[in-house]
Amino acid sequence: MRSPVFPDVNLEPKELEPGLSAYECPRSGGFWIPLAAYEQWKAQRPSLPATVTENPAVPPVDDARRPALICPESGVVMLRYKAGQSLSFHIDRSPATGGVWLDKGEWEALKQKGLHLDLNLIFTAAYQRDLRAAEYEQSLEKTFQERIGQADFQRVSEFKAWMNRHPKQRDIWCYLSDTKA
Repeated sequence: MRSPVFPDVNLEPKELEPGLSAYECPRSGGFWIPLAAYEQWKAQRPSLPATVTENPAVPPVDDARRPALICPESGVVMLRYKAGQSLSFHIDRSPATGGVWLDKGEWEALKQKGLHLDLNLIFTAAYQRDLRAAEYEQSLEKTFQERIGQADFQRVSEFKAWMNRHPKQRDIWCYLSDTKA
């Protein structure tokens, strides 16, 4: 099999985790994880809770400029999915085989977030929708922070939190939005 990143380089078999067979690109350090190997590994694992750590170190990859990758098993163009949970990279997945390409350091980052045990969830519409919603909320908050100013935004945020807990929230909204008040 050829590397999706460097098509002139052959992938080499490697055990990514005990019992998880993958293929490594010796030039990029990335990994191809076949779906069957991942599912077999996951089925053999005891049900242990994942250990989650904050801010995993991932080598910077400008994957916004990277061309689409080709699946080393089927030859089809792979689809890109945001990894999420404060991870700034994308994961490439083959729509034909279900195999996954991870750039160097991404497996470790997924492990640190506990996502390596549920890699399949990243590719669901619900997961991607939740990521987009969270990004939208962050963008909206940043916009209003800039418009209102940091100090006033903090006060408005505190008021909003108070109001969202208040039993007469609807009445308060009505009063505030009344143009005659």
